[in-house]
Amino acid sequence: MKEKKSFFDSLQNGLLKISDVVNRNIYIMAIKDGMLAYMPFAFIASIFLIIAFLPIPGFESLVSNITGLDVSVWQPALCLVNDASLGLGGLLVLLSVSHNLAKQMELNVLQVQMTAFVGFMLLVPFGTTKAGTHIATSYLGAPAIFLSLLCSILAAVVYRFIDHKGIKIKMPSSVPPAVSAPFESIIPSLVAIIVFWLLRLVIDGFNGGSALAIFNAILGAPLAAVGGSLPGVIIVKMFAQLLWFFGIHGDSIVNGVMTPIFQVLQAENQAASLAGQVPPNIICQSFWDSYASIGIIGSIIAIVLIAKSKRYIEMKKIAAVPYIFNVGEPTLFGIPLMMNVTYFIPFILSNVASIVISYAAFAVGLVPKCTGLAQVPWTTPLLISGYLTTNSIMGAVLQLVCLIAVVLIWVPFVKVADQQILKEEAQENK
Repeated sequence: MKEKKSFFDSLQNGLLKISDVVNRNIYIMAIKDGMLAYMPFAFIASIFLIIAFLPIPGFESLVSNITGLDVSVWQPALCLVNDASLGLGGLLVLLSVSHNLAKQMELNVLQVQMTAFVGFMLLVPFGTTKAGTHIATSYLGAPAIFLSLLCSILAAVVYRFIDHKGIKIKMPSSVPPAVSAPFESIIPSLVAIIVFWLLRLVIDGFNGGSALAIFNAILGAPLAAVGGSLPGVIIVKMFAQLLWFFGIHGDSIVNGVMTPIFQVLQAENQAASLAGQVPPNIICQSFWDSYASIGIIGSIIAIVLIAKSKRYIEMKKIAAVPYIFNVGEPTLFGIPLMMNVTYFIPFILSNVASIVISYAAFAVGLVPKCTGLAQVPWTTPLLISGYLTTNSIMGAVLQLVCLIAVVLIWVPFVKVADQQILKEEAQENK
């Protein structure tokens, strides 16, 4: 007789299939790896922006006195790093994603990168002044991330199609690869560039509109609207946690899709902050990293506070310290939380509580929205990250409120599990 599968078995099998599909999708994997390569520059730029706009009374005067430079001189000097990194974020993503996609497709990486770069530049509107032709950096920054992803994929797909058809200049086998490879790429690159050129001509026919504006209106704006909404971010986080519960790296799966969206929203907040305006978006990369991630930490704090079993007493010695830096693997595997039905509800919903509380606090103005100036690493301890991302002590206070809320959610479930473990330990000692 065939054994009937439980609901959790069926759910696990379904999620494993989804994870397998995502992990085998070369486009999602290339985007994820490309965005990961981009992230260090976001952190580096944030360091300089934090110093430039450190929210400490008298800091600007102190720096001016030490350096002998007016604030109008040293602040723009610090912002140069941001202009040269996040200010060219779209271009960095283009180079990184096209590189990873070419590797996934087993194509000539350098030639695909260069083809994608030329195609991207063909779609970027040029301006002409008395000084000559120029390109506005706004077309190369984080707002162009969606366009860069499209250009990376289109260049690689067209290049692969022509290359696999064998339509290329073939050099004799005696010619060194370093010499033959560029010649073999001429026709695939030419066809790809013609495609981009034709797109540019079509776009120019629409009253001089830009590819960036058109693409963001058609696809970028809807994606940002969904990913930047409260229901959207709740669904994404719950799905990530559900994957984690069954031992699948949930963040790795969802970040490949969501990081470009969060980065664009983050860039809009940064631009507004630098212009002295109120950031427009509640949800952005900083919100995702510093507020939506507060959830599982409640389990280890609850264990530290109320657990009496020997297993949990020993486990918290190992798991508590790493979680200061948001490293949750010791907690996930030590309790364990994965595949533990007792903890299913708080595992899925504790992060949702943090998201709702944080969103409400930002929406009613109790806490200033994330400025976008500081994109701190995910390992930044709570309270510190809250202060830096909002330029306000209220950001840290909000994280503390979320922390208390998730601990309260976890406490009754930890108590039930701890009592069960105490009974098991008592049986073992008989």
